Amino acid sequence: MSSLEKITSAQQSRLNYKKIRLASPKVVADPPKLHADNPLLPDTTDDLPNQLHRMYQGAALKVLVPRPAVADDPGSIPGVIQLMWNETRVGARYNYTTPLDPAILEIELTLPENLSNQHGTHQLGYYLNQGGNPTEVTPLTINVDTQRPVTNGAVIVPPEVDRDGITKKYLDDNGFVQITLLEYLGKKIGDVIEFYFGKSMATSMKFDEITRTDTSVPVVSDKLTASVVGEEEGQYAIFYFITNRKGYRSEVSLFKQLNVMLTDPPEGLLPPDIPLYDNGLIDLADAQTPVGVGIKAQYTNFVSGDQLLVTWDGIPQPPKTIVGFPVYVDVPFRDVFNNDPGEKTVTVEYQVQRGTNRFPLTPLSMDVDVDMRKPGGVIDPGNPDPVNPDLDPVTVQGQGGNPVNVLTEADKDQDVDVSVVIYEGAKDKDEAQLFWKGVPVPEANGGIFKVVGTPVPPARITWTIDWSVVADGKNGKKLPVHYEITHPDVNENKDISPNQIVDVEIVPGVVPEAKFQNLDPDFTDWLNCGSLRQDAVKGTVVEVLVAGGEPQLADQDLVFKYQGYTDNAGTVKPGTDLEVPYKPTAQEAADGFIVKIPYAPVLATENAWGDISYTAVIDGRPVPSVPHLVRVYLIDPGDGGTCKITRR
Repeated sequence: MSSLEKITSAQQSRLNYKKIRLASPKVVADPPKLHADNPLLPDTTDDLPNQLHRMYQGAALKVLVPRPAVADDPGSIPGVIQLMWNETRVGARYNYTTPLDPAILEIELTLPENLSNQHGTHQLGYYLNQGGNPTEVTPLTINVDTQRPVTNGAVIVPPEVDRDGITKKYLDDNGFVQITLLEYLGKKIGDVIEFYFGKSMATSMKFDEITRTDTSVPVVSDKLTASVVGEEEGQYAIFYFITNRKGYRSEVSLFKQLNVMLTDPPEGLLPPDIPLYDNGLIDLADAQTPVGVGIKAQYTNFVSGDQLLVTWDGIPQPPKTIVGFPVYVDVPFRDVFNNDPGEKTVTVEYQVQRGTNRFPLTPLSMDVDVDMRKPGGVIDPGNPDPVNPDLDPVTVQGQGGNPVNVLTEADKDQDVDVSVVIYEGAKDKDEAQLFWKGVPVPEANGGIFKVVGTPVPPARITWTIDWSVVADGKNGKKLPVHYEITHPDVNENKDISPNQIVDVEIVPGVVPEAKFQNLDPDFTDWLNCGSLRQDAVKGTVVEVLVAGGEPQLADQDLVFKYQGYTDNAGTVKPGTDLEVPYKPTAQEAADGFIVKIPYAPVLATENAWGDISYTAVIDGRPVPSVPHLVRVYLIDPGDGGTCKITRR
């Protein structure tokens, strides 16, 4: 029979203490921490703690686990440590046996990649089991933020810069352009704002970088100075990026488009200059010219490339680049008409544009009176031609038995009837003025028809004109005849008919005679050795003069023909003909001109006869000149040879 061994009081005390220890709260193991090679960001007052920078998110992270509290147990107790991510064991196990090397104060483990790249709050802990007994571990909370900052529109610039762009004057007065950032959602301490300036993203430059340390303080930059703006004018943009402290960069902001103008603005601009408005009215003929609106004299601070912007009656005209002064924009007929012939008063205004800026801010303007009302039919806004194709051309009929629109000597000294079907819209007191060869026919000669009442087609207008009108107009293969309608009791506007082409041949055609020059003074119409002249290019020549006075010779390709004869009856001498072309200018046709005939055909004539002539188109018909026939004698009486050539 066994008996219980009585314990001592000392042993009992130890047992009691052990019970107390076992009954006391367990100590939780210390949390892990990240290695200095992949640290957490410092905490800020406006963000969740323990933020992981973007460069480490999803990467394999070095983690330091503290030495277990009972790692010094001398009893060779086995243990295992393994990282835990959101309460799941991950990565390699670390196995050990107590007592652990005293030099090991922290155990380095690796959190596998592709775990820490999920947005949100995560728990990093570790599994600790020694001798088969796991223990609780305090986890490390890690916050992963993968969201990009979001910009809020374009930057704000001072009102005058917003209105005028960046100007030389503004930079001279202020030294820089203040840039203010509109506050954005999700702003945080540590956000970095990068400001850029340029014509495009590719060519832009960063001119300022501001890190936010207090989100209650607005972000304002004063670094957009004259040196940043540079010396090149044109359209520029200011934009920015926001990068948060986790390393996430925003998309590019909206661009603040500004024109940079580093020249002094236009000054001394005057109201619009409209030369056709000198008489205080724009009428139909003015509108058909067309009307010019612009600037007469150069303004102060003109820069080549400035553009003139004109608006007529609310209709903007295409910009015109100014290259010199005066400068005018031609306003199209349809815009002057603008669906209303008048009477009306319209506003005309202009500005000068440089880049995207316009000067002055309020356009210079003036009121203009317009009256385009014309007799007859309605205005076609698409046809600015003064000639109205809707008007019928006239019919011309003489009394000599010729077809219509043909006049000859058979019609001479008799009245001529010119008629046309009455135009649409004819009204009492309208007048139709007849024009013969571009000249108005006087009323005394039958050139004005006055409308009585309101006749309509097929009624006709008939002008019975005196023969003197035709005689004064002379010949014309294609002689123009037209009429103009007016309503003098309303205004001075007129409607012009198309031309009727009339074939008029009432007198023989005449051209100035071509006459040999330098003929012998002692013998009538003798061309001899003394008639020869020297030309630097053609050598020995005979000069022929065509008298001035016939303007129709101008710019005609004339051919002057020399012909030798054996007698004065016109028997051609072979080998003595030559054609010489000549094209007189307008001045030569008016004043006369010399044609030089080469010596060879004249020399071949030797002791005989010769003449010179040409043909020109006069009044639409070929008209030959009267030949100038001369006696040709190129024999030296001393030796019977030809002329001795001397320079004359």
